[in-house]
Amino acid sequence: MKVATMTLPIVVSYGGGTNSTAMLIGMKERSMRPDLIMFADTGDEKPETYEHLKTMQMWCVNNGFPPITVVRNELPQGIKDGTLYGECFRLGTLPAKVFGRSSCSLKWKVEPQQRYLKKWMAERDVTKVRNFVGFDFGEIHRSEKPIPERPHLQVEYPLIEWKWARDECVAAIVRAGLKQPGKSACWHCPSSRKPEVKWLAETHPLLYWKAVQMERRALAGEGQAPVANVKGLGRHWNWETFAGSDAASPEPCMSCIDGDEDESPGGDY
Repeated sequence: MKVATMTLPIVVSYGGGTNSTAMLIGMKERSMRPDLIMFADTGDEKPETYEHLKTMQMWCVNNGFPPITVVRNELPQGIKDGTLYGECFRLGTLPAKVFGRSSCSLKWKVEPQQRYLKKWMAERDVTKVRNFVGFDFGEIHRSEKPIPERPHLQVEYPLIEWKWARDECVAAIVRAGLKQPGKSACWHCPSSRKPEVKWLAETHPLLYWKAVQMERRALAGEGQAPVANVKGLGRHWNWETFAGSDAASPEPCMSCIDGDEDESPGGDY
């Protein structure tokens, strides 16, 4: 017998940015309670994102939502490297987005969530869930792209259904009395625009310096994976050349370069 949609558990993929925060607020306004909220931690989110995650943990508890479950890459290689940055530095390469691929997101975000979700479903004898993803009304094109077929997921885009674009998402966060979270992405993300790289160099110079070290090491061919046909972390442009190295600490500790230590907290929230 077919299970009605409304009886399926609701699982939210929470990214820690504007859209996913607004999606949780919109659900509260519509008396929709999620059964599970997952945040995939690459270990390399900006410090501001981790602070916002703490705020949203309290917001969820205060509004009768389950706490946000932080999931990580717990495969042996993920445990060894600790973070996406650690993996790239060890291999002497750059994040996959530099080369037009999405394997970094798959390995450090999508797959950890899927592994946790399947375990969560098995413990509850659940065979299918509604998976809420925070693409907004201005991103309909993203929702139309083919996605891997996963029979256990009924993927839905509430913000598109509510016709909430970015302005509506920002307004919802204001209504909730929360601080705007800003963009959620790794501090070394190749999709960063030049103003974002400049902001990182000025606001978090140690993180910028670490990104430059990763960029230098990869371009110098010092690692296991050869890097070709790119100019740097910006793919067609070089982060160090653009922002300059004088904004960063000239002599950070080696544990920071190795990825064993990070400004970003690594604990559960």
